[in-house]
Amino acid sequence: MSKQTPRKARHSRQPSNLIPAVSDYESDAAAIHAAYAPPPPRTNTELNLSVLQRYLPSIQAILSIAANAVVYTFDSETASWDKSGIEGTMFVCAQSPLPESHQPRACVFVLNRRALDNLVVDLARVSHVEIAGELVILRVESDSEEGDKVIGLWVHNDKDETREISGATIQESWKVARSAASAEEQGPEAGPAMQAIGKRLSLSDLFGKQHEHQTVNY
Repeated sequence: MSKQTPRKARHSRQPSNLIPAVSDYESDAAAIHAAYAPPPPRTNTELNLSVLQRYLPSIQAILSIAANAVVYTFDSETASWDKSGIEGTMFVCAQSPLPESHQPRACVFVLNRRALDNLVVDLARVSHVEIAGELVILRVESDSEEGDKVIGLWVHNDKDETREISGATIQESWKVARSAASAEEQGPEAGPAMQAIGKRLSLSDLFGKQHEHQTVNY
């Protein structure tokens, strides 16, 4: 009996979609780099704003920055200033209006580098602002029986105008926020005045006018 001739193995042809494509490394790398390019670096102001918004999401913009400020509280019994334990970068910030109101808001925020408790002062709750020497003095209204709280902000003058700009920005922001709160209490008749008060102020507006300061006995 004759042996059958063994059949030749058929060549199995791979589908075209299984054949690996030849890669042009340089063009592929350029395409990948373009598709996954990192976002542009953020400015210091943008980084500071994102940090502040973690604590207070209503903050919309930073109006001024002082690299270092020390917070003091006034002791009426001893008539002396005491360190509060809060010290760090100070920001004057514009905030978004409350949902039920369209009035502008602003605050002073000191990011404490010594402990976890920061200082946040709603400028609408400040009844008086005064610059006395190297201190920016704020009288903050309180709902407690202890009465109003008096805070002193000592700003390190790391640049020639840091202290001056910080004090002027606090004063002007306070005027806008306080007038907005008063207008809300008075009703819609104060609307036109608030439109004039609430306009954005430039640095020339801040320093081109002389402001009168009342003396308050603490």
